[in-house]
Amino acid sequence: MAGRHRNPDPIGHDAPALGAPPPPSRAAVVAAAARRRMIAALAMGAALILVIAAGVYVVVTQNLCTERPRLRVMASPDIGPALERVARWYAAGGGCADVSVRTRQAAEVADELGVHKGLADVWVPDASVWISLARLQGADKILPLQSTSIARSPVIPAVTQKTATRLDGRPSWTLLVPTSASRKKLPKASVTLLAPNRFASGLAAVSSLGTVATTRRELAPIVRGITANLKRSIMTSDGALFSVLEHSPPGSDPVIVASEQAIWSYNALRPDRPAIGLYPGEGAVSLDYPYVPLTADPHVRAAAADFREAVLSATGRTTLQSAGFRTPDAQAGPAMDSRHGLRPAPPADIPGPGPRTLLRTLLTMRLQLADTRTLLLLDVSASMDTPVPGLGKTRMEATADLAARGIETLPDGSDVGLWIFSTGLAGAKDHQELVPLGPVLQNTTPVIEALRELPARTRGGTGLYDSVLAAFRAASAQQVDGMLTSVIVFTDGHDDDKAGISRNALLSALQEEFDSLHPVTVTLIGHGPAADPEELRAIAEVTNGAAMTPATFEQAAQVFLQALSGKVCVGQEQCPADPS
Repeated sequence: MAGRHRNPDPIGHDAPALGAPPPPSRAAVVAAAARRRMIAALAMGAALILVIAAGVYVVVTQNLCTERPRLRVMASPDIGPALERVARWYAAGGGCADVSVRTRQAAEVADELGVHKGLADVWVPDASVWISLARLQGADKILPLQSTSIARSPVIPAVTQKTATRLDGRPSWTLLVPTSASRKKLPKASVTLLAPNRFASGLAAVSSLGTVATTRRELAPIVRGITANLKRSIMTSDGALFSVLEHSPPGSDPVIVASEQAIWSYNALRPDRPAIGLYPGEGAVSLDYPYVPLTADPHVRAAAADFREAVLSATGRTTLQSAGFRTPDAQAGPAMDSRHGLRPAPPADIPGPGPRTLLRTLLTMRLQLADTRTLLLLDVSASMDTPVPGLGKTRMEATADLAARGIETLPDGSDVGLWIFSTGLAGAKDHQELVPLGPVLQNTTPVIEALRELPARTRGGTGLYDSVLAAFRAASAQQVDGMLTSVIVFTDGHDDDKAGISRNALLSALQEEFDSLHPVTVTLIGHGPAADPEELRAIAEVTNGAAMTPATFEQAAQVFLQALSGKVCVGQEQCPADPS
């Protein structure tokens, strides 16, 4: 067998090679054997010392790491698997922290950090905007002033291969805007993105469109219209988003907006029908994946810093790049290629809005896209018996018909309830609950039946102030996480209840009790010459709501249906214009 040789007999049974020294005497052989035994013993002793020393080192190292802190990392679902691989490498290399990685949507973590401050030791959301949201919601004491980006992923449009072949020239974000120019390129285009109230990539898409609109004024009204009607164009998971491309009907041109990493992941699993990423000439907004220590324990903070260095090391960067991420300075790995529908060169950076502006946009999206809990507060005072010109109905009949029509358009996830008000309606109270707030699927029939009876219940004056405060308090006490709660008031007059609270008392109570983190907005629609625009506007302002006094019932109906559909405002610049 190669590598094995027959040693010559030391006794000299074999003839020596030509030129070798004569065979030694027997005494010399015995002496040599003794020397060899002594050398072997010394060698074995030295080896034993080395083994013991190594064992001591291992024991010492293990003892040092036995007390190593547990480091709980909460990461965005897209980057979590890559961080798990880094954690395994870190552990195998002797890292003295026991790192565990769990994944959860960043929006959910941001909502909980203010309440559950022990949620994790390190948080890695997909974008820094979630830190701003968490800080706003009470987590400012555990959040550091600065964080370190560990990865990057631009948010870009993507299309099917078939659609990509028909696009010539440099792509643009205007492809998402339905103009004559964009429709020439893609006549049957439809745009879909992840919900910007819950996903940073969707928020980045809205931000990119907004930035483009500021440079091309003619697009601004169209972009505002798109933003106001986002519910028609959003998905709530990457799987649902990419299924728009995967199952698009023949002849259609679906366009989705996603992070580059999400496109990479999708194409890695479906190389036969890849999504093709488009890199707009205007640039892109990128997800920045901040590494955020949350613990005050100095030992755990030291472990967090040590693991962060591992993530930012050459091995850590390579691991993240191999999962479709770029480094913080936008460098791509070998896997970022045309086979994955992408390119190595990064897009330019769109100058993004400041943190406050971006947070404000996020809050607006959350209000606009949340499922709604709407408490209707309808005026049933005697003046509601006044006929509406041209309709052949009284104000009460027309209002009841309008409310019934609006409720039937509410999405299944909505809640609705019905109150009415006038002076002395229920004993000393100016208001009465007819249908408690509840799921629209359960409440539609009871509410519509109650509305039909309202024309026969008109009486008294307008007990507006007491009724608004009672409805506001009831709605505030019955809020549901993740839903936008509002009170919609429809009245034809001003408050004339001499026995009720004053306007100043109402405004003071609303201002003191309004919670900007869990808002209950009050939207007031006044129709008729007795409605007081100043009165309604003052009430709306302290609850971040809107107040309108349309001149015609047709205009009032339009405003009422918009309010019922959840198009509320955040700040007065977002409020719909008063059509009066």
